[in-house]
Amino acid sequence: MIPSTIEIILKDDVQKIFDAFSASFNMRIGFLSTDGKELAVGLSKPCNEFCEIVRNALDKKKKCLTLDEKKRKEALIEKDLLTWHCYAGMIESIIPIYYDGIHLGFFMMGQYRNEKKLDRLLLQEYELKFGSVEKLVISYLKTPSFSEDQINNIQNLFRLIVDYIVSQNLITLKSNLVVEKIITYARNQPEKHLSIREASELVGKSISTVSHIFTDILHKSFKKVMIEIKLEKAEKYLSLDPDMNVREAAFLVGYDDPYYFSRLYKIYRGISPSKYRDSRLLEK
Repeated sequence: MIPSTIEIILKDDVQKIFDAFSASFNMRIGFLSTDGKELAVGLSKPCNEFCEIVRNALDKKKKCLTLDEKKRKEALIEKDLLTWHCYAGMIESIIPIYYDGIHLGFFMMGQYRNEKKLDRLLLQEYELKFGSVEKLVISYLKTPSFSEDQINNIQNLFRLIVDYIVSQNLITLKSNLVVEKIITYARNQPEKHLSIREASELVGKSISTVSHIFTDILHKSFKKVMIEIKLEKAEKYLSLDPDMNVREAAFLVGYDDPYYFSRLYKIYRGISPSKYRDSRLLEK
């Protein structure tokens, strides 16, 4: 794993703002890391009961997490507020946050609904499994519900809150921006083989400076870090898609020769990529 050189610092006022918002609207709001880990949540509010039932009782957790990851990727492309309905019918919103071109994470808000009725197919699935739908319906009715006009106003308020937190520097960071900028670029374009010359041009530093920074901070050479990034990305592809084979994963991270990729993977990981894929499938 490539350790992050970024440390996100959320000032106390951020938590106070989140707490006030959650108390006012009875919904979740918070800040997520770049990989979706919750770093702060208003009132430390967990997933609502309805979402927990859908995720666990109806075995939708993996499906929900996959959708969340997909939407985070879409938000990164749009670089703006993204809103969607999850599989349970709840409304979710995220906004990606950047600093000097580096992605820091996401503001999120969600687990509320409009005034529509509970999804019929979800009801049928629950009834088929448990007989009575009473528990599901009661938990659904407990979720916060708003009209379309109210939802638009809440989302506008969400934008204002994000703008305020960012403009007032209530989120700060400790990092080496040279390393993070290069790593972010490499992770976003795993199919490319980024050379140290190209990386030095990207950050406006000399080749020797970039080389020394990587060695001093990450204790690894630039070349090894670039390979690690590709291996991590390939592992992610193999973990998320059970139908993907090693050849496809290798191609997506820039290796046309799957045998060369497999040899390289084994040198760095001690096992073959196919064994890694099989072990992850067994875990699921």
